[in-house]
Amino acid sequence: MRKNRRLLSTMAGVGLLLLTVGPALAQQKSPRYEVWAADQNDNKVYILDPEGKTLKTIDGATLGDAKRPHMLWGVPKDPHVYVTNTVSNSVTVLGGKDGALKGVISGVGKLPHAAQPNPARPERVYVSNIGPQAAGPDGKPDRGETITEVARRNGSTWEITRYLDLKAAPALADTNLYPSRRPVCVGFSKDGRYVLATLFNGGLAVIDLQAWAVVKGWGKNEIAENGCGFAASRSGEELYVTAGNEKSSWLYVFEVVGEPKLVATHNLSKLGQDSHGIAVDGAGNALWVVHRVSSNITIHPLATIRKADQQPGVIDFVGKTPDLIMFAPDHRLAYVTLRGPKPAPTIPHATVGETPGVAMVDVGSRKLLRVVKLGDQATADFHGIFVPTGE
Repeated sequence: MRKNRRLLSTMAGVGLLLLTVGPALAQQKSPRYEVWAADQNDNKVYILDPEGKTLKTIDGATLGDAKRPHMLWGVPKDPHVYVTNTVSNSVTVLGGKDGALKGVISGVGKLPHAAQPNPARPERVYVSNIGPQAAGPDGKPDRGETITEVARRNGSTWEITRYLDLKAAPALADTNLYPSRRPVCVGFSKDGRYVLATLFNGGLAVIDLQAWAVVKGWGKNEIAENGCGFAASRSGEELYVTAGNEKSSWLYVFEVVGEPKLVATHNLSKLGQDSHGIAVDGAGNALWVVHRVSSNITIHPLATIRKADQQPGVIDFVGKTPDLIMFAPDHRLAYVTLRGPKPAPTIPHATVGETPGVAMVDVGSRKLLRVVKLGDQATADFHGIFVPTGE
């Protein structure tokens, strides 16, 4: 009888321990964070919880009469998220903690595609204006094919400080190598001095921010068209870039300690087509590349990413027409935006999806968990995605 009493007492103690520790463990396994995704057809930003439940939406009017919010971008330890509005030629600044409107930057350029803060100097933001340059009403070139620098002043105001006309850059004058000088997206060297800008019809330009000039370039024969995905290694010493079209996928590795150097080129066309979104899984030390047309993801171990015979893993399906990708802070889940059946007429090309929203992928098992359908399933079209750190 005493043994039974001891056993019951011990079991009760274990039960109490489980009740006490259980919620704490659950909290550790399910950190609280938000996932932001932009519906560029309905001019809305959705804010989701980790399970995909909609917490709130921010409409176009609140975004500053924004039209076609295309890209969401921010950097660690900076409290702002930048929403690039392609049709309204503006950038909306939101607070990463509360989603509150912090400012609207108008007149940034022609068809701004992305607004990206410099990780080394987050108070400087660089806007890629992908629109083809033409003569303005005054006869002077408009703001197409330019990079715009925006400076944050006093922590809470933004102003345009300078434009760089890529079409007039001598380093990009060879039209055989650079059919257009329309920038798509950018990445940065580790020290923040150099900007790498992919070009719409192929090629990549390197901009020295101190000289405010293009100092180096790779032509269309070395960097494929429609380059957009940029991701930095955890050390910041390597930069990974994607490019491709409906029939091809390419991945490039740059060394970005000092002036950038191209150190590896990978043709992924047999594994996927139209590589676009890209993100580094810091916990798994691997790069995830999203392929829109083939609706899959390739996973590249960073330890061997410079090798010609690197062997990536493949997740065969993550939802029809995936676009951009972000990881949860603990890297247990990946979130991928999915295009809709009536995609916005974005540049470089519209890709037709079927279930607009966000796909949730389990990183450990490398399996699609579920698709979170968002917005009007007949008209919605999701592209930009971001997970604010809340810092």
